[in-house]
Amino acid sequence: MGFSTFKEKKAEESKSFVVLELFTSQGCSSCPPADRLMGKYAVANNPDMMLLSFHVDYWNYIGWKDPFSKKEFSERQRQYAATLNSSVYTPQLIINGSESVVGSQESSITRLIKEAREQKPLAELNITAKKNLTNIQVQYDCKALSTKYKICFALVKKEESTAIKRGENSGLTLTNYNIVTDFKTVPSDLKSGSINFVLNGNAAASEYQIIAFVQDSKSLKILTAAKTEIITQ
Repeated sequence: MGFSTFKEKKAEESKSFVVLELFTSQGCSSCPPADRLMGKYAVANNPDMMLLSFHVDYWNYIGWKDPFSKKEFSERQRQYAATLNSSVYTPQLIINGSESVVGSQESSITRLIKEAREQKPLAELNITAKKNLTNIQVQYDCKALSTKYKICFALVKKEESTAIKRGENSGLTLTNYNIVTDFKTVPSDLKSGSINFVLNGNAAASEYQIIAFVQDSKSLKILTAAKTEIITQ
């Protein structure tokens, strides 16, 4: 099926782009302020901001197993630490794949977002998404100057609250935003095509969003990004 056959909303396009990757955990008492800040950005719904909350698994042993945590998300954070010469901690925010900051330091984040918006995209990415039963098909088309890049796709749940029963945040009800529930990458030689995500049977497409970005495979700098709502057939 060709890219032009879709009859749905196109990905939001903007000359500027800001990808915020928050590495967080429901088991970490330092994370709720950063999660609330992500909520503030989510409510603002700026078209050039792509928000992703990656829940790591390395705090699960201290009393609360984060239901959104995945080992692969912890590995992604460690890859950033090795490349950016930073430590691994929560809450950590990575901006456009090249800047690291404590995820609750709003003043520093505001400054870095402003700087990120001054960067010009080094690639072009268009995405669309549609849901048929429990399957989400994401169609994409990418044009990039670099040949050493990968295209990353995230299925994110816009918002969910969880009652924490154990661990450092025991007794609290935490609300998380733009929770990455699945994450996939394709190599640079696949410049256009489609990938699939699967939703739980009772999940509504309107509760989710697709975020995609082009990332340099070596430096991890993000070259451009796009997001789209999911159309239900």
